Amino acid sequence: MIARQGIERISTPAGILAAPLQTGKANVDVHLPEGKPVTFHLKLGHRKPIDWVAQVSLA
Repeated sequence: MIARQGIERISTPAGILAAPLQTGKANVDVHLPEGKPVTFHLKLGHRKPIDWVAQVSLA
């Protein structure tokens, strides 16, 4: 899952996140169970578009 403005907070059922969230990062890896619905609650960051360009250029 990728959120261009960064992910500030995420809540999911136990076992869904592959690793703990690193606040402000743009992506998170998840493990989705086959055939079962999963609900995510996200709080997205608030950045200016130029901030994203600067972050990507550092990678």
